[in-house]
Amino acid sequence: MANSNQNPPTDSKPQKAKPQKTDSKPKRQIPPAILKKYPDLQTLIDTTESMTEEERNYWYQILPIMTDEQIQKLLGILTHEKEQLSKLDAEYEAELEKLNEKHLLEWKEHEAREKREKLHAAEHQANAEEKNTEEALLAQLNNLDSDNNDRNSNIPTNA
Repeated sequence: MANSNQNPPTDSKPQKAKPQKTDSKPKRQIPPAILKKYPDLQTLIDTTESMTEEERNYWYQILPIMTDEQIQKLLGILTHEKEQLSKLDAEYEAELEKLNEKHLLEWKEHEAREKREKLHAAEHQANAEEKNTEEALLAQLNNLDSDNNDRNSNIPTNA
């Protein structure tokens, strides 16, 4: 009789370990001889904006079978692209700097104009207040003069 305490039979196939996701990009390598001869190639391929991930993978796959001339052409293309993009970035930054300076100058002119307008308005208001004060003082003086004239006309003259 079989022992009922025995573990149930398991598959004789070994269990496969589930792959762990470590990085979304596959690890790509350039053969050491090519990397030694062209040290910038991997960085240029990885950073170019003109390739998709599939295209990068394609280039990594065919690099080992490419001739030196083909690798030099690829390197030349990627280097030229990088130089042109750097040149465009520099031109863009220079243009952006010009625009910023222009707008800063326009803003300062705008602020100066507003300040002049406020000063002009304050000066105009001060002049109006001064004129009103002068008119009020003149009216008071005129009232005093007319009061004095009225008093003087009531005083008998000894002539």
